[in-house]
Amino acid sequence: MSLKPVDPRITAKLLEGHQDVISGLAAEREKFYQHQSCPYCQGNSFRKIGDGRTLFRAGEPLPRYQLHCLDCGCEFDPFSGIVLTIGNLAKAFEPVVPLINKD
Repeated sequence: MSLKPVDPRITAKLLEGHQDVISGLAAEREKFYQHQSCPYCQGNSFRKIGDGRTLFRAGEPLPRYQLHCLDCGCEFDPFSGIVLTIGNLAKAFEPVVPLINKD
């Protein structure tokens, strides 16, 4: 099944005279995601994951994404705090003991 996007001119005409309530909510939600830290490694660089089972909720106009930590690989739900996949701390940190002879 393929989705056909609506022509932007038609969308603008349909929305004429209506108040924009989504942009403010979207900015708040994006700020919420940016202020998260990984529950496992405390990292703060993420990729959003859209899970079709939990992406949309009744009464909420915006999707709820899960976050994938780019430092350790941990996946969690920032709204509930539930960790879905535990990350690997070896990816997130440099070794404590320096490697002298790498060859």
